Amino acid sequence: MADFLRKLPKPKGSELEVADVALGSFKPARSGGSELAAVGPVPGSGVGPRGPPPYGRRRGWQPRTLADFGDGGAFPEISVAQYPLDMGKGHANQKVVALQAGADGKMAWDAVIKQKSDKLQMWTRPEDAREKWSKPEQLERPTLELDVLNTERTQKALELALNGKAQAGAPKRAEQKEPEFIRYTPNPNAPGYTPNCRERVIKLVEKQVDPFMPPRFKHKKVPRGPPSPPPPVHHSPAKKLTAKDQKDWKIPPSISNWKNAEGYVIPLDKRLQADGRNLQDVAVNDKFASLSEDLYLAERKAREEIKIRNDMIKQKKIREEEIREVPHGGDISRIGLFRRQCFF
Repeated sequence: MADFLRKLPKPKGSELEVADVALGSFKPARSGGSELAAVGPVPGSGVGPRGPPPYGRRRGWQPRTLADFGDGGAFPEISVAQYPLDMGKGHANQKVVALQAGADGKMAWDAVIKQKSDKLQMWTRPEDAREKWSKPEQLERPTLELDVLNTERTQKALELALNGKAQAGAPKRAEQKEPEFIRYTPNPNAPGYTPNCRERVIKLVEKQVDPFMPPRFKHKKVPRGPPSPPPPVHHSPAKKLTAKDQKDWKIPPSISNWKNAEGYVIPLDKRLQADGRNLQDVAVNDKFASLSEDLYLAERKAREEIKIRNDMIKQKKIREEEIREVPHGGDISRIGLFRRQCFF
């Protein structure tokens, strides 16, 4: 590998130039600390050239212009004064207020606050928060006439308040109005007119109302008026539905195999067809066959073992019977042969 690298020709350019849309178009810094020359402007941004070089190729590079930040913030790994988006720099539209001195010869530090409030009165100094004392002649005690007038006015106000509270707590009684007298002159052309009575005085008295009398009028409940209108709900403008949206919002109808709104009698075969069971493929696992075969072999082996055990038990019982039936000193083989001949 080393021999292959030695045989490669030397590069013609002494500097590396990159122009990649994804990484950013730039030229690395020349020896001597010169500025980077941006290759092309960024479409759609007011900055102009593209952002900084990619990581790994920033040795000796320093941001100088707004384009070097690429609409981003400062680079903490580069120890140079940086002003991304001109933040921290003084602008030309800023107004500098000149230092001013007040009437007492001290610096007027509140000139910044009062520069746009010529028509308003503002208090910005600590002296303005102190209490203002008037002259001694303006702090004279009130005269005797003014004191008596204030006392009477206060007494009337207190009596009015107390009388209102007393009347509110007292039981309410029917107000008795004084009778009213009315002078009445009858019409001479009216029927029943008597000429000797030309003028009459009528006394109007309010009729006494029985407190136990039931009410004459029935109160009817009036329907409540319409409420206040609800607040308006602002919706986004209507959007035309596409075929995909309609397909996504399409909910298939719920088909029940046991209920129907019309009450029709659905046959059993139609129910099974609607259930969709005939569309399912029944797949049996291969392990079921191996399990069945193992169970069959185990059952056969168990049967063989049970048969052998039963035969052994049967032979043992026969042997015990033969020993029990043989007389003392007899031949067991002859007795067994005799019994076998008799049996067959």
